[in-house]
Amino acid sequence: MTDQELLHQLRIGNEDCLGQLYAHLDLVKNWIKRNNGNDEDALDVFQEAIIVFYKNVMSGNYEQKSKISTYLFEICKRQWLNHLNRRKRYEKLGGTAGSESKLEEELIYEVTQRGSRLKDYLSKAMSSLGEPCKSLLETTIFLGVRMEDIAERFNYSSARSASQQKLRCLKKLRELISYDDIIALKH
Repeated sequence: MTDQELLHQLRIGNEDCLGQLYAHLDLVKNWIKRNNGNDEDALDVFQEAIIVFYKNVMSGNYEQKSKISTYLFEICKRQWLNHLNRRKRYEKLGGTAGSESKLEEELIYEVTQRGSRLKDYLSKAMSSLGEPCKSLLETTIFLGVRMEDIAERFNYSSARSASQQKLRCLKKLRELISYDDIIALKH
């Protein structure tokens, strides 16, 4: 299928043709592996790039100035470089894999020390997350289930994928929480 045919199929609602884009995955895998990544990283980044591509096509923001494969590769490259920069900044700040559990411990401490008002506030924020984030965070933070078991329970390809999803969910949760509101709960 040519790029023009693929764009036409997408515009008439045939999302099945997106599967054709996976023919370009090896190019992304090779580049990400050469740049401190692995196959799982490449697949995650590539799938996100397909979503960006699809949204841009459907919203009319995609201008075909190059091949679709080139466009997807550039999205993947930008996303991966951003990921590496975030990782580098995180490590500079002293972040390690253990700091994720430290964040969880702080969250549990806050809930127990601030009482029922904070617990209600966080419960509402968790409910606003929706599924699967709500269940994923409850299972990992409050029940302490291992990432390997989370991956199996929630059908992620690996513990690393589950951990990445957990981090995305924590980010969403942080966006829902207002620290001014939490401070106000003290009184």
